Amino acid sequence: MNTIKTMINATASRWRNRATQQEKQGTGTNEVCPRCGAQFTPSRLSLREMALAAVCGVLLLSILLPAGWVAKQWIDRQEDRFLDHLYWHEPLDPWRL
Repeated sequence: MNTIKTMINATASRWRNRATQQEKQGTGTNEVCPRCGAQFTPSRLSLREMALAAVCGVLLLSILLPAGWVAKQWIDRQEDRFLDHLYWHEPLDPWRL
C-alpha cells in the first residue's frame, strides 16, 4: 500500500515538473513571428471557447449529414432516370406498311 502511494506521488511530481518545463520552453520560442517579426503571445482556449466549438461542430454535422443524405438520394434517382433512357424500347405505334 505504501509503495503504491510512493509511485503515485513520484509520477505526479514528474508530471508537474514536465508540465512546468514545457510551459517555460513554450513561452520563449513562439513570441515572434518568423515571417514578419510581429510579437504575439499564444494563449490556451478557455472552457467557454471549447464548449462553443463543440456546439458549433454538432450543429454543423446535424446540418451537413442530412443534406449529404438528401443529395445522395437525388443523385441516385438522377442516375436511374439517365440509365432508363439508354435502353431501346419498342415503339408504341404499330408500324404497318
